[in-house]
Amino acid sequence: MKPGQPSNTALIVAAGLQLVRPAPAVAPVLPHEAMRRGAALLQAAHPRMAALLRKGWFRRACRMLERATLPGISLHFALRKRILREHAQGAIAAGCRQVVVLGAGFDTLCMELLAAHPQLRCIEIDHPATQAVKRRAAGEGGSAVHYIGVDLAQQALGRVLAACPGFRSGEPTLFVAEGLLMYVPRAAVGALFAQMAGAAPNSRVAFTWLEPQADGLPNFRRRSRLVDFWLRLRGEPFQSGMLRADLARFLGEAGFVMDGVTDSVALLGPAQQASLGREGLPLAGEYICFARTRLAS
Repeated sequence: MKPGQPSNTALIVAAGLQLVRPAPAVAPVLPHEAMRRGAALLQAAHPRMAALLRKGWFRRACRMLERATLPGISLHFALRKRILREHAQGAIAAGCRQVVVLGAGFDTLCMELLAAHPQLRCIEIDHPATQAVKRRAAGEGGSAVHYIGVDLAQQALGRVLAACPGFRSGEPTLFVAEGLLMYVPRAAVGALFAQMAGAAPNSRVAFTWLEPQADGLPNFRRRSRLVDFWLRLRGEPFQSGMLRADLARFLGEAGFVMDGVTDSVALLGPAQQASLGREGLPLAGEYICFARTRLAS
């Protein structure tokens, strides 16, 4: 990310969520509330982009570009969000009273959860430039969220949370890191997990991460050199990933126990996958993992 500029990746994910076609095969599993709230947030934050996304020619052009670069990425974004929302609801049912979203971008998870659980403490942390745009756009809908604009590459998570009036270290906590870890060096990822465990000893974490591909580099299984070049140009290249087989050991070293790992296509049944066809499936290569500290029940 370039200093002083909001994240381009955050904007692309928000726009991509609006490009998913509500086809009969996938409509039942789409995160409709996230899409609805996301459209309103995008309208407030980037009205020009929102206006373009309502035009048929622009949507067709975006879908053509997606098919030529990362086919299935928009559906992957949507299903990834659906899985994370289901996990968040499960964590709240299990006793979590506090949610901390790292690298929140233009995601609306906290607003959605607060609408159903007004007593919940919700904290969002992101780069100051991105967070400033998000906070202004959220308006009254995000007034109950504690927004923290910091660069976690420069400030330790534990200190950032300790300085937040809304954070309670003793509360059962859910940390969410969606679409974040691949932009962070691996050593820093390990430190981040250790900081989460230290900040809230009774906590759970839901995160997504890329798998290393045949060349050993983290990426989607069907990579796009054009997208890779664009990410480097914008200062947001992929920096780390991990094989699923290595996750349990990695998490254990940071004080967590792995609860499970899945991916976006797992949300689709065999009939849904068949109806979409191979080219219509969500893009593979990024998994979704759930873990908890040893103190969490």
